[in-house]
Amino acid sequence: MLQSVLFDIDNTLLLKKPSIPELVFQQAAPSTPGLTQQAVEKAYGASELWQGRQIQKENETGVKMPDQEYLQNVFWVNQQALGLADELAKPLFQVFMGDYEISYQPAPGLREVLEDLKAQGISLGIVSNNHSGVRRALEEWDLPQYFDSIVISQEVGLFKPDPKILELACSQLGTPCEASLYVGDHPFDVLCAHMAHMPALWLPVNQFMAIPEGVEPPEFTARSFPDAGKILREQIFRGEEEGL
Repeated sequence: MLQSVLFDIDNTLLLKKPSIPELVFQQAAPSTPGLTQQAVEKAYGASELWQGRQIQKENETGVKMPDQEYLQNVFWVNQQALGLADELAKPLFQVFMGDYEISYQPAPGLREVLEDLKAQGISLGIVSNNHSGVRRALEEWDLPQYFDSIVISQEVGLFKPDPKILELACSQLGTPCEASLYVGDHPFDVLCAHMAHMPALWLPVNQFMAIPEGVEPPEFTARSFPDAGKILREQIFRGEEEGL
């Protein structure tokens, strides 16, 4: 029976405005005839997959790639995926170095889903590969009130897909992993959930996000936050019926 639901932050609870693909398209389109938003979204999917694999490698080896080198690799993956020559790719460099203004907005339908889950007696938590500064965005939208556990990777020294980060959140909530579910946008969110012995609800940020070979497919997939809410409610009711 479902007792708790854990959520990722970026591209799940909160959406960056503008998003990285939007910024890349704005920067590259004027000097790259024929460049499409679709191509940029596909490149973003490739770079997200590289990041997941790199973090997994760091978790396994204990050797962390320096931040500057890491960001340069993210830039390079996008450059290669877009087929941009060095000169044309230069304007994108600052985007991947994080040198841009962004704001966060809640995913459409977010608050209604969270309120519904709380009303059903479900414990809620957050698990995010992020830095402490993201707490300001959560507070700006008055979201901490919904969560009994907020685990940020920088603060605890654990990074998805290491299952220990989900296990920590479940420990704080007082619920077993097997009675929890993780909601995230990244293929390695799915991997992390499965390694922690919990089902995953995958909320891919675009159509080019794919589950790589070697990662078991998610138990559930949604295309919007309200759709995710419907799936979660179905699982709650199914658990209640099975518990009778």
